Parts: sequence; structure tokens; C-alpha cells
Amino acid sequence: MNLYDAFMSPFEKRHLSLLRKDIIPMAQGDVLEIGAGTGVNFPFYDEAKIKSLSVLDLEVNTIAMQRASEKTIFIQSDDSNLPFDDDSFDTVVETLVLCSVEDVQKMMSEIKRILKPGGIFLHIDHGLPKSSALKMLFHLIAPLWHSITRSCRINKDHKPVIESSGLKTLKGGSRGKGVFYWGVSKKENCF
Repeated sequence: MNLYDAFMSPFEKRHLSLLRKDIIPMAQGDVLEIGAGTGVNFPFYDEAKIKSLSVLDLEVNTIAMQRASEKTIFIQSDDSNLPFDDDSFDTVVETLVLCSVEDVQKMMSEIKRILKPGGIFLHIDHGLPKSSALKMLFHLIAPLWHSITRSCRINKDHKPVIESSGLKTLKGGSRGKGVFYWGVSKKENCF
């Protein structure tokens, strides 16, 4: 087990694997996963519903490559401008990535652009907890956390940006005192 997976193990056991089990199997058709990291989502995809799985990441992770199916295509690129045509994907999946994106509003605009009309956006993210005391703790440790991870902004909540992206929220929820939240959104048919 690598360092990231080992660190995330308690969160996976209590919250994230349950969310992945419920959400990731909804992916279908031509799928893009943004920021797959070590490929922890891969076992949760329903291969019978997947035509292709494109994985976009800053760097291709060898562990993810080992976990991937033969339908998986790895693309090394940043997330500022997604290198795909408009209306390219039936499903876009993003888990625990928005915390490291500089311009989340632009990212959401790009996701909407590359989704086919009627396509779905599946996401699992983390944000500020509901408790005031925990919020204060998150704000206190945020600078140290950011310097350790080099990208994660633990005290940012991107849920409002997702909700205002122009995608229609079909369902969503949270776990772990509100720290982890998830959603399923749809790109409305545009005529």
C-alpha cells in the first residue's frame, strides 16, 4: 500500500468506500475521470456499462495503471483546460480533486462543456464540517495541511460552486459530520 492510500485508509473504511460503492457504478458510456490518483475508484465501475474510461491526471500513476481495465486510457494533462471536444462524455467523475484546483468555477464550466446533453457529473468531495468547533480546527490547520499536501485546501467548500455550475442537481448528501459530500448532477438537453 502506498503512502496516500495508507493515510486515506480510515476515511475509506468509514465514509469514502461507501460513497464510492453507491456513486461510481452510476457511470456509463464514455466516461472521463478527472484526477484518478492511485485508481481507488476503478474497482467500483460497472464494466458492463462502460464503453470507454479516459483518466486525466497531472501525472500517470503506476498503481492506477495496475488497477485499470483494458478500457482505460490515461491522459497526462493539467485540469485548467480539459483537452476534449464539446459534448464528448456521457459521464464525468471527480473525487477529492476540487480541493487542489485553482479555479473551481472554470473547472465546472469545462466539465459542463465536455458533458454530452443528458450526461451526468458524479462527484465526491470534502469541505468544511458542520460543527463550528471543527470548522475552526480546519481553518487553523489549513496552512500546514496545504504545505504538506502541496495542493489540498482543507478549509474550502466547493459545494456552492458545483450547485451554481448550470448542471441540474439530481441528488446529493454528506457523511462524516458534513466533511465529505457527494452529488449527482445532469447536463440538461440544450436545443
